[in-house]
Amino acid sequence: MKNIKAVIFDMDGVILDNNDWHLKAWLEFAQMIGIDLREEEAYSRIFGKTNREIILDAYPDTSETQVEKWSQEKEALYRDMYTPHFALAEGLLPFLEKLHSNNFKIGVASNAPIENVNFALDNGGIRKYFEAILHAGLVEKPKPAPEIYLKASAMLGFQASECLVIEDSPTGLKAAKAASCPSVGITSTFPAQTLAEFTDRIIGHFDELAPILFSA
Repeated sequence: MKNIKAVIFDMDGVILDNNDWHLKAWLEFAQMIGIDLREEEAYSRIFGKTNREIILDAYPDTSETQVEKWSQEKEALYRDMYTPHFALAEGLLPFLEKLHSNNFKIGVASNAPIENVNFALDNGGIRKYFEAILHAGLVEKPKPAPEIYLKASAMLGFQASECLVIEDSPTGLKAAKAASCPSVGITSTFPAQTLAEFTDRIIGHFDELAPILFSA
C-alpha cells in the first residue's frame, strides 16, 4: 500500500460497531408503520441499503415527503436507543491516531443522514481527525454509486487510487470499486466469504490493517 495517502471510512459498522442497534431500531419502527420485517431477513433487507430503499421496498407508492418523515423518525429512534450504549469500534481510536501521526489524510463517507454522522463524530470525540465529512445529503446517488467516494477523494486532495476505503458491506465495497479506490472489507457486519467477492483485502480488526498500511 505504498501509494496510499488517505483513508476514507464508512461509518455504520466501521467507525461504530452499531449495526445491532440499527437492527433493533428497524424492527421496532417497522412494527410501528406496518412493515413485516423479521430479524432473519435483516442482512438482505436492511444492511447496506438506504432508508428510502427499505421503505419503498415495502411501500412502493410512498411519497417522498412520507419517506423522509419516516426516515427521520427511524434514525431518531436509533440514536435514542444507541446513546446509552455508544462506543467507538474496537481499535478505531489508536488506528486514527496512528494515521494522523503518519500524515495520512482521513475522511468519512456514509449513506447515513447528517444527524447520524454528527452523532458519531461528536459523541466519539473524533471529529478532529476528519478533513472530509460526507453524508447522504451531499450526494445525489448514494452507494453503491461511486459519487460519495469520488467527492471524498477530491475533498482530501488526492486521486481516488490514492485513497483507501474501509467498508463493511458489499454495497460500500461496490461503491469503492466503482470509484477506483482500493478497499478493505472489515467483517463487523458480513462474513469474509460475502465480502471476498468485492475486495482482495479483508480484516476482522484494525490491528490487522495497521502493519500493512504502515509497513512502507
